[in-house]
Amino acid sequence: MRTCVGCRHRDEQAALLRVVGEEPGPTGMPWEVVPDPRRRSQGRGAYVHPDPACVRLATERRAFGRALRRSGRPDIRALEAWLGQQET
Repeated sequence: MRTCVGCRHRDEQAALLRVVGEEPGPTGMPWEVVPDPRRRSQGRGAYVHPDPACVRLATERRAFGRALRRSGRPDIRALEAWLGQQET
């Protein structure tokens, strides 16, 4: 059982998407929230339902930063792109 950082509901690990925070590229760029569907990436991870509503809630609540122990607003474009691919 894991808890979604967006809606805060508990669910089976298989029903949630693991995400990790990646370091920023060039100076001044925000850190990135990257999907880890295979659950193999190193580092601290957080879980979110693969639903745009949960991702939006997590972003609004700044839950990704707290769960991944990062400061500042994250770049979630990679996560949104992954979600867009899953819908098609």
